[in-house]
Amino acid sequence: MGTGRCHQGGKENARLGQTGEATTAGTRKVIGAQFYTVGVPEEYFKGDSLSPRDHNNHGTHTASIAAGSAVEEAAASFHGIAAGVARGGAPHARLAVYKSCWSDGSCFETAVLAAIDDAIHDWVDVLSLSLEMSENSFAALHAVKKGIVVVHTAGNKGYLMQTIKDTSPWVITVAATSIDRSFPTVITLGNKQQIVGQSLYYQVKNSSSYRGDFTNLICMPFCTAEDLNGTDVKGVILFCNDKGATFLQAAQYIVDNGGSGLIVSPTIVDDLFNIAEACQGIACVVVDIADADKICQYYDDSSSPLAKIEPACTVTGNEILAPKVASFSSRGPSVTYPAILKPDIAAPGVNILAAKKDSYAVLSGTSQAAPHVAGIVALLKVLHPDWSPAALKSAIVTTGS
Repeated sequence: MGTGRCHQGGKENARLGQTGEATTAGTRKVIGAQFYTVGVPEEYFKGDSLSPRDHNNHGTHTASIAAGSAVEEAAASFHGIAAGVARGGAPHARLAVYKSCWSDGSCFETAVLAAIDDAIHDWVDVLSLSLEMSENSFAALHAVKKGIVVVHTAGNKGYLMQTIKDTSPWVITVAATSIDRSFPTVITLGNKQQIVGQSLYYQVKNSSSYRGDFTNLICMPFCTAEDLNGTDVKGVILFCNDKGATFLQAAQYIVDNGGSGLIVSPTIVDDLFNIAEACQGIACVVVDIADADKICQYYDDSSSPLAKIEPACTVTGNEILAPKVASFSSRGPSVTYPAILKPDIAAPGVNILAAKKDSYAVLSGTSQAAPHVAGIVALLKVLHPDWSPAALKSAIVTTGS
């Protein structure tokens, strides 16, 4: 994916892009679009279209973070959650799209290299790469030598040292941080004790599915398929002391068997959207370890444990939450050259509201962090068109706080 004005040094971009399947003509925002199939096995095209259209919404989400036009508060939210004025980092920038990854998220290096090569020839100003690319690839170096700033994700491999993939010194590598916005969700136990967790649980408009009633609570230490087999969860809120690996199994079991809700701890809090998606409209809440102990203690002490879950609300301005590097964000330094310190900078990447199809989604990842920096680069390029990629990187890295 390339983002920027798509012209440099007075040379206008002449590439109009491809249309293909399920694609309409370009807009004033998206002025070029290509897709790449070289080196991609045919089975990866299933569930996708041979066109630049984005079917898994990853590219749409990241592109709108970098250069999305301003949207008023009334229109921008996830079902009323995270409502507010939304815009990209450089809202007046133009986008050139280079689709080299397919619907299941797979990216093949041959397709990525072809996309970068076209972006170079199109004279884009900034390349925002929300994908994984080997540090042995010199495609980014060729772009930088042509005066193009390359912004790359640090990766989502976790909190251990040297989990970062691309440590090329010529790119701006971006880690993900939390922001000062949270989505507290109140869980009320049968003894009137209230626990505050995090979720993206919302009440569907004109729906009677949420009545605020107490329902039965079951507390289980583990929720693998084997543990859950035969457990009656119809109309029940299930608590799982989840370690991350079994969450999806528990969510699917709740959905398939008429469960009312799912509470998990201490699964990763940084990806509430995927949790909400897995639960398919059922209340799924993340709580910390201390609150998990309170819930299970109440369950053990009660002869008839009950609980209810309220829809989430939005709270901003909590300085305790941010900025903190996300637990999923990859760390450096370079495995090959330990003297190279990476990432270069961190940017918001946890629970970021941005475009998804004709609506909005709240997603997390270094993929969401990188386009924040790409937008800043685009603004700096306007102010300082004569600055080199190294100068722009230096300005960002040395003034970040």
